[in-house]
Amino acid sequence: MTEKQKMIREYLKTAWSHSDRSIARALGVSHSTVGRVRQEMIQSGRFDHLSNEDEEWMHHPYIVANKRLLENLTPRGLRAIKKLDILDYMMTHPQIKSPCVAQAYLTREKRQQRKDARVTISLDDVDIRVADVRHVEQFDWIRDGSVDLCLCDPPWGKSSPEVCEGISKVAASKLRDGGNLLVLVGGSCLPEVMDALSSDKRLRYHWLLTCPLPQGSPTSVSWLKVQSKIRFVLWFVKGKYSGDIISDYINRPTSDSATDKMHHEWGTPEELVSELIQRFTDPGNTVADLCVGGGTVAVCSVLLGRRFIGADKDEKAVKTTKRRVRQLFGYSQ
Repeated sequence: MTEKQKMIREYLKTAWSHSDRSIARALGVSHSTVGRVRQEMIQSGRFDHLSNEDEEWMHHPYIVANKRLLENLTPRGLRAIKKLDILDYMMTHPQIKSPCVAQAYLTREKRQQRKDARVTISLDDVDIRVADVRHVEQFDWIRDGSVDLCLCDPPWGKSSPEVCEGISKVAASKLRDGGNLLVLVGGSCLPEVMDALSSDKRLRYHWLLTCPLPQGSPTSVSWLKVQSKIRFVLWFVKGKYSGDIISDYINRPTSDSATDKMHHEWGTPEELVSELIQRFTDPGNTVADLCVGGGTVAVCSVLLGRRFIGADKDEKAVKTTKRRVRQLFGYSQ
């Protein structure tokens, strides 16, 4: 493949819907060459997703008024301009002509807004009840589309797929469009768990995140002859993800805290939970945990200024979580 063909191919990855002639004008090549490269990409079968791309951005008023702008953009600029919030920003800031510059400004402003946010959480913003996630009807008290992040650490073992299927159904109903589902899982039942979490087609698998186990505490899976030093976090999205870029390696926890297991035998490290909440939500958002266990997600959510909804089939787990949350507000129990 020549350098010219490589250039056309990279451009097509970000501007598939553009005509051969408009791409040819942008790159200074022949439109027939563009058409030939496009056909080769179609025949390879590896770029079918490009023709199914959401084209809502093409009808944005800024694009309608500045169609020739697309012919002068680099592939990086084309990727940026396809985001509706970038187009909105460029429309309200006409002095900015580069979508990459607009993206940088917008990202900085959003980061500052999160930093400056002042949200006061009260006990009225916390709702924790006894409910079994395997029975979806028991979660009718949660309003559909009201949750921004569902973060769960279900039991690891033979019961995990069944519990995860319930998590999938409840999360698909209660998450807002664009909301995220994060599920901490072990490696031994990973295929079954992924199938279970994919059972509701309103949720789409997005990525696999990894994080280290606490220092000095690798887990030995003797029957498989594996010593595990990381845990997995399966990331699903309801609809289309539109948040910030997320690293798939979460460098938490960095210490071995005994308090993780103080409230529940499968306690989750607070460092990890806090990191995930901060990366996937803003202050004032709603976090849900459908298997609260010892209440770590609830505590971290409240401390970070997020509203919280939680449930567990174990009454003892619910009582423990409620007690820990009430103590954050000054109550003795």
